[in-house]
Amino acid sequence: MTASPHGSGPLAAGARPGFWCECLLTSAESDSTVLVGSFDAYAARDAVRWIRIAVRMLVSVVDAAEAEPVHEWLLFRSNPTAAALERGEPFAIALRHEQLRLVWSARPVGFLPLAHRTGRALPPCALEWAQPAALRAALTASHNPHLPAGR
Repeated sequence: MTASPHGSGPLAAGARPGFWCECLLTSAESDSTVLVGSFDAYAARDAVRWIRIAVRMLVSVVDAAEAEPVHEWLLFRSNPTAAALERGEPFAIALRHEQLRLVWSARPVGFLPLAHRTGRALPPCALEWAQPAALRAALTASHNPHLPAGR
């Protein structure tokens, strides 16, 4: 094991330091959480950029009180956020709209290299992933007239 340059503890041999980013959608009505998207970044500024782009697209649909701290982060605190990620500190920011809550997060990780699989078939379970259907169900359950229900 080697020391992580992010200060978050040791990295396994061969691991590449980076940042794991994800967006989770929680519906208060169904009390379920769904992974909306994820991103693997190798630089803190790329992790912050991924979050900034997504947040900027959605901040306009929430009420002013909910949007104010997010606008402040977008304008003034995204550079300090990248510096904090580099120091090994995780980050999260959330938006709430009616019964839905979206949380974007980023944290330092060590990415392990994957075995080369050229010429090998994926296992059958790889074709059974139902995430898009779960996300569609969560969005439909919110009864949000601004979101399409059947795509």
